[in-house]
Amino acid sequence: MKKIALLGPNLESPGGVNVVVKFLGEGFSKKGYEVHYFPVGKTEIKDNKFIHTVNSDNKKEQLKILKDKIKKYKCDIYISNNLRTNDLLSILNIKNSFYVFHQGKVLQPKNFYVRLKQRFEFSKRYNSKNLIFLNECYKNEFFKIYSYIKPKSVNIIPNPFDFDLIYKKADEFKIDGNYIVAVGRLSKEKNYEYLIKAYKLSEIEEELWFIGEGKERKNLENLVKKLNLENKIKFLGWQKNPYPFVKNAKLLCMSSIFESFSNVIVESLVLNTPVIATDIKCGPRDILRNDKYLVSLNNEKEFAKKIKEIKGINPDVNIKRFKIENVVNKYIELFKNT
Repeated sequence: MKKIALLGPNLESPGGVNVVVKFLGEGFSKKGYEVHYFPVGKTEIKDNKFIHTVNSDNKKEQLKILKDKIKKYKCDIYISNNLRTNDLLSILNIKNSFYVFHQGKVLQPKNFYVRLKQRFEFSKRYNSKNLIFLNECYKNEFFKIYSYIKPKSVNIIPNPFDFDLIYKKADEFKIDGNYIVAVGRLSKEKNYEYLIKAYKLSEIEEELWFIGEGKERKNLENLVKKLNLENKIKFLGWQKNPYPFVKNAKLLCMSSIFESFSNVIVESLVLNTPVIATDIKCGPRDILRNDKYLVSLNNEKEFAKKIKEIKGINPDVNIKRFKIENVVNKYIELFKNT
């Protein structure tokens, strides 16, 4: 039996990477692999037979702990799923390692000195390594910026989704309300000011609910007051199980300035909830593949028009390629050829 190591952020992290790591682990287990998790970051979770925590926020300490635990729990294949674990794994230079790019911020504009530093770091980190991108767009944009990187291999494998688990969790409790929804951190890159203004222009009767928490909450609440939308927009904070909110929504809105993939779009489509999204460089277009669901970035009038057109209309998007078993099969095929 082959042993697979999955590296990522600490398991309490609410981000989408942990969902991906969990789904990958389940998929590999079903295929007969023994899966070991190496979550990196300060945590309250205790180690067990298959979870080997790197319980520190200090990079030097993380490197030492990870080195010792990799030596103790030796695996055949290592899959890293965030920038910090990519960095640590590349320093350790472990064989049969794969580096997955989830973070869209890697592609975002930087000032000259930051970009220069990043180019130097990425050159050390990713030359002669096995790189995995979530879509063709992300790969192409990455190598436009970091053209000097010469990887050992480059592959495209999307995020996996456990459809049955999503269905089950979506039915755990019922949501009453007439609303459209946005799910994600309340942060600048999610572009929620734009969404709120578009919602105001749409004049629809449904409320707008935000699922998520973040630094921009106060600014967004102030904008809602300024636009006299206090009775129409709700901030529900972070939800342990967002699926019932997505399932019962008339529409999911994704207004981001950048995304590497956008898990919430696939999850919405699995639950047969209509979606509209900003047509940014990477992510939504690769998933939706239909201009009907895409809106030019920062065109509030067009977004408002799409809200009225698409809400309540069942999506006609083929999402089978995101099923957990199909994604895991791609990884297994990759391992055979490496």
